[in-house]
Amino acid sequence: MRPQRQQWINFASIGLLLSTAGLSPAAQVRFHYVPVDAAGNASLRPTPSGSAGERVRWLGAVHEPYYNQPRPTHILTFQHLYSKRPITLPLSFPAGTPRIEHVRDRIIYNYGSYSVQAHFLADGSVDVIYDSGFFRSP
Repeated sequence: MRPQRQQWINFASIGLLLSTAGLSPAAQVRFHYVPVDAAGNASLRPTPSGSAGERVRWLGAVHEPYYNQPRPTHILTFQHLYSKRPITLPLSFPAGTPRIEHVRDRIIYNYGSYSVQAHFLADGSVDVIYDSGFFRSP
């Protein structure tokens, strides 16, 4: 096969992969929690649109309101990486055993094609991110 024809086949294959990956339910859903007292209790802060969370699709290009907060399966207390104070968060974990990763300012519970992240922000708040799909960020 000629090299130019092989390049076109490769580009077409990548294009097909990217177009079909966008049709899958892959997305990130973010919920923002702020501390409410010194004991570590946190409260869900709604987005400016009034929804419980925000869904991010198409590799971060589309942000839209998300109203269905997952039912918590665990209540975890973390020591906030910036404020050094405790913060208690409701998290929803799927069945199975995750690989726990500590990356810069977040703790990631990695289930393979699905992850739950606690992203610690400098103002003392935490974003809980439920991430699914092929193009997950690390």
